[in-house]
Amino acid sequence: MSDLVSPMDSPPPRREPSPSRSREWIGWALVVPLGLGLLLFLWMWYAPCALGGCAPVADLSQFQAEGSELLDVNGEAFATLATVNRRVIPLDSMPDHLTQAFLAVEDRQFYRHDGVDARRMLGAVASNLQRGGVAEGGSTLTMQLARNLFPEQLPFAEQTLRRKIMEIRVARQIERTFPKDKIFELYLNHIYLGSGAYGVEAAAQTYFGRSAPDLDLPQAALIAGLPQAPSNINPRRDIDRSRERRNLVLRRMESAGVITAAERDEASEASIELAEEAGVGEEGVRAGYFRERVRRALEDEIGSQFYTAGLRIHTTLDLSAQQAAEEELENQISAIEAGRFGAYRHPVFSRGVVDEDEDRTTDYLQGVAVVLEAETGAVRALVGGRDFDDSKFDRAVQALRQPGSAFKPFVYLAALQRRTPPIHRIEDERIQLTLSGGRTWSPRNFGGSYDGPMTIREALTRSKNTVTVQLAQDVGMGSVVRVARELGITNEISETPATALGSAEVRPIDLIASYAAFANGGQRVEPHFIDRVEDRNGRVLWQSSHSSQRAIDAGEAFVLTSMLRDVVDRGTGTAVRGAGFNAPAAGKTGTTNDATDVWFIGYTPDLVGGVWMGLDRPATIVSGATGGTLAAPVWGRIMNRIYQNRATPSEWTPPSSVSSAEADRVTGQLVSDLCPSTGQSYTEYFVGSPPSPGPCPDDPWGDRRFAEDGIWGDEEFGFDDDGVEWPELEERRRGEDWWEEMDTFPEDTLPEEEVEPLPDPDTLPEPDPLPEPEPLPEDTMPDPEPPDVLGEPVDGDDGSRV
Repeated sequence: MSDLVSPMDSPPPRREPSPSRSREWIGWALVVPLGLGLLLFLWMWYAPCALGGCAPVADLSQFQAEGSELLDVNGEAFATLATVNRRVIPLDSMPDHLTQAFLAVEDRQFYRHDGVDARRMLGAVASNLQRGGVAEGGSTLTMQLARNLFPEQLPFAEQTLRRKIMEIRVARQIERTFPKDKIFELYLNHIYLGSGAYGVEAAAQTYFGRSAPDLDLPQAALIAGLPQAPSNINPRRDIDRSRERRNLVLRRMESAGVITAAERDEASEASIELAEEAGVGEEGVRAGYFRERVRRALEDEIGSQFYTAGLRIHTTLDLSAQQAAEEELENQISAIEAGRFGAYRHPVFSRGVVDEDEDRTTDYLQGVAVVLEAETGAVRALVGGRDFDDSKFDRAVQALRQPGSAFKPFVYLAALQRRTPPIHRIEDERIQLTLSGGRTWSPRNFGGSYDGPMTIREALTRSKNTVTVQLAQDVGMGSVVRVARELGITNEISETPATALGSAEVRPIDLIASYAAFANGGQRVEPHFIDRVEDRNGRVLWQSSHSSQRAIDAGEAFVLTSMLRDVVDRGTGTAVRGAGFNAPAAGKTGTTNDATDVWFIGYTPDLVGGVWMGLDRPATIVSGATGGTLAAPVWGRIMNRIYQNRATPSEWTPPSSVSSAEADRVTGQLVSDLCPSTGQSYTEYFVGSPPSPGPCPDDPWGDRRFAEDGIWGDEEFGFDDDGVEWPELEERRRGEDWWEEMDTFPEDTLPEEEVEPLPDPDTLPEPDPLPEPEPLPEDTMPDPEPPDVLGEPVDGDDGSRV
């Protein structure tokens, strides 16, 4: 067969395109993109906003607003309330080296272009293509401002041609609406500079703790280098990269001719010294819970405009008191977690591990500390938990907890109102109360011991349960509840016998504030956090109208205070003195069943404070925990620090309605010919006239002598095993939804026994001294012996110096 190809099988001859048709296609390929580009350019530059692609530039003035500044009681700023950390200052107040630094590194042609630097943009495109990535941005200051002010129209995460075109269009809008200086001012006040700071003033305060006009050249250059990558170049995150970027800014400034080579070299060698981190004041104060109380109060009083109005909020905060409360509470709780007070079997708090649920309950040990002025209710310090960032639930204001024996002063005040004298005696003995349904309740004291007849002064000093319950029955639980209400306890309180021992839940801040009436002579105060609100020109827009009102008689308040002073000086609160606080003070400890809540609420003539510790889901803190051992020393240390910067107040002075007489601490009787002193006498106070002296009782205390007993444990509430069982409330509280079902004890439920040990003997004060012996005749006095020479002090087991 032939290998020749048939003409029918041959391909058709190839036809070459004509030169004119090729040139036509090439022309269209060039003209169409150029035409579209020209149309796009004309649309970006000149098209009216009705055609789309615009932002509400006409409303740009709203972005000049700044947050409101919070001032402490001394007029010092400690925080800002704003949607973002932004503080606006005028351009003419900024130093030249700060403005020139931004121009040198971000947009050297700013005052020469109309919002877009075409040459710089094309150069950036070429550089990025050459490097195979985004090496240069090419955005002008105006384009950056557009991104910052209109994030919804120009989402940062959208890296597309559409967004870049929109960015140019919005930048052109801004350029047509505002002069260059105004645009530059807006930029410097709103550009994001890391660590939550928007604008150069906020950045200057955040990184260097000073105002922008006070920045030196190295600091200004560092801040000017942040817009490129405010998170990665942030000096708090990577100080080496921040230094490299700062030095680049300095070289650009030298190249632009705004600084000399010598100035560049000196600034490049400068060290970077940063201020305290954001959220911490000059003295290390966080005050997160206090700031939140202020924010809520402002929203209630003046609405939300304070976020943007640039107001000056004069608060009641005392930074030194706040710092003392935060540090001393944290130190004590950390010691508890470390096992210094017994085996701690709960999770330990770790700062920095933050949960997304802001109001969640936590599983680690929490605490509350509040300090307020006794006369006015102005809150000087407030700690609502361990860490506001981790849990914003304010336990001082929002929680409901059982106060235990910290509630007992209401019982004794109700008795004083019925003119029951402090020397009134009640038998400390086993008692049994019959409740509804025929059930019985038998409160008992610590260790099951009973001390026979004792004065109600001694009973309060020693926190005796059986005496307190009998006294409450004598005056009527209705009277006790009425007293609590008059002093500021707002939540429901049951009139059951166990309420006398602190079974009804209360808000910590209410209970703490109620003691103010004891300190100030009977005036009820309302806790408040704001004194006044001013605009930026100092004009007062709002003034606090909080005022006190008479709740109890001044004489009743004084006599109760004299009784509560015994608690601190020789009773269950002596750890206050052990902590080194020696000013006039009174107060009461409190511990609840199974040591789930520990309290100390105390006061001086001018301050009231309270400390609480416990877990959000009530559980034993440590075995044997008490308010006297855990909470009272914290209160003492807080007050000791506060009064280092505050004048020590004078002693309480008895009002004219109070009388006094000498009483014997052993017999409990007024000293008279019928019952002479045993040598253990003291001044007793009475509302009205004192009772008539009577004969000495026959050995009233049996084998016990209270004056020789020293200090006693806080004998909190409990019940006998064959009486009422543990209330349903506690079971509900320990369930999953306990915080949603908080309620008071129903009438047929009462709390069980709480056992509280004696305080550490090392913290006990010296007992009352014996009477001075009669001096010997002068000629028989022996020559004094020289004192023994003491050795050097050594450390005791508890860390004290012996």
